[in-house]
Amino acid sequence: MKNNSRIIPSGPFKGKKIEFAPTTGIDKFRAISEDFMNKVFGLEPGEYLISDESSLYDFTGLDEMELTDIHNKIREIYNIDVLDIKSRNLLEIFKRIGVS
Repeated sequence: MKNNSRIIPSGPFKGKKIEFAPTTGIDKFRAISEDFMNKVFGLEPGEYLISDESSLYDFTGLDEMELTDIHNKIREIYNIDVLDIKSRNLLEIFKRIGVS
């Protein structure tokens, strides 16, 4: 069994395997991700779980923020536009912040 998978021991999903998405890319941008999550969403490390597959869609509705509000906040804080990142993938956004 992989480190990032678990078998559900009981309940309606007994015996099913949960596999967590990797965080290899996010780990490379740890400082940026922590800064971003704090400044954009007001979250401290330990208050959220993100992976290489996480996106802005996962956080819409938080504090009643919509995607437009999030994009505006990113532009205001980091002076970058991420509208062209159609997947809204956080890792892709962190990479862009890292090179700006």
